[in-house]
Amino acid sequence: MRVLIYYEVKKLFGNRMVLIMLVLFSFLNFMRIYSNYQNTIQKEKRYFNAYFEIYNQVSGEWNTDKIQYVIAEYEKANAIVQAGDFATEPNQPGTHTGYIFGDLGLFEQIKNEMESLYKYEQSMDELIQRASDNATFYKEKGNIYQQKVNEKIVTAYSNRKVNAFYDTMGIREYLKYDFSVLFITILTVLMLSPIFAREHEIEMYGLLKLTSQFRSLTICKVLAGGIAVCMIGSFFFLQDFLSFSVLYHIKGLSQPIYSLPDYYYSPLNISIGGYLFLNAALKILCFLTIGGICMAISAAVKNEVIPFCVSFVIALGLFLADAFFHQSTASTLNPITLSKSSRLFASFDVVKVIGTPVYRFVIPILFGLLACCILSIVITLILIISQSEREHSIYQKQQLHNTGGDQYEI
Repeated sequence: MRVLIYYEVKKLFGNRMVLIMLVLFSFLNFMRIYSNYQNTIQKEKRYFNAYFEIYNQVSGEWNTDKIQYVIAEYEKANAIVQAGDFATEPNQPGTHTGYIFGDLGLFEQIKNEMESLYKYEQSMDELIQRASDNATFYKEKGNIYQQKVNEKIVTAYSNRKVNAFYDTMGIREYLKYDFSVLFITILTVLMLSPIFAREHEIEMYGLLKLTSQFRSLTICKVLAGGIAVCMIGSFFFLQDFLSFSVLYHIKGLSQPIYSLPDYYYSPLNISIGGYLFLNAALKILCFLTIGGICMAISAAVKNEVIPFCVSFVIALGLFLADAFFHQSTASTLNPITLSKSSRLFASFDVVKVIGTPVYRFVIPILFGLLACCILSIVITLILIISQSEREHSIYQKQQLHNTGGDQYEI
């Protein structure tokens, strides 16, 4: 079976159009990342040179000298601005960024970020205390569900502490970037929509149905389609991460995910690096679901063009539904939701399931896994039923032929 899977994966990537689009999309993807970098970093080159230099200087474990340095530089710049004793021309000597307002803004930003992370443990303790008081209150009032919600808050935010400080701009830009999702979706549709229909069209499928390994071949094709999607997804995720790492100097992957400003109240207690793997895994689950839809349509239709058109329209519909209705409850069942991890994990959000609070992100994940399993079964059943119908048709023809021969002999 491994040989068959290898052959099927090789055949999927042997499609010249897929290879051309893969090369083209990877180039466009990098250019999009670099264009964003040019628009944000290169336009203020001296400012961001100072930005990265100072962040490198104060990054790492908490240190009194680093904190005092940032405060001193901020107070120095603030005093000059308040006194009005500064030049207005660019490239001013004695400044880090080239002008005093740039220094003030930069050190104010670093000071505020440091202060927020340094006091994070204290703010979480206050939140836990309020949640504990609420749990006790709701227990006395007999509201069991709200009691469980507040107990869940206590569990989620206990024992949290940020022990170091790092620049988070690069990793935040990386997590917001989702342009490659479009490229992966197009490649998934292009590669998997003809996976079964093409063999119908070239009349190869009829021969394959008569072989003893037909069912094994079907399973291998489904597995090969899934492997191909994982390979394409991993390729683009790696390209994205390496591009952002080089351009934005990403560091601090061992820091907890809640050290990122957008994830202060995330219910997750994993590192940023672990979150990146989770983010990639959920996106791949999204593409596997879309790929399963493509293969199911391909298995049911005998014309190669129809599955591509229908799959493309369905994928487009899913993206549009996510864009316009992502705030609705039903949107959690849209597989595209899995590619928007910030919506799932940035804040504490629960739903009521049989009287128990369950994290909302559990629903799209379970639905995605269930959808992949159901689609795999549907594809297999469609092809097995089609095989049985063909075998029955051949059997009937043989019976008619044999009956005709007997009559001739009489």
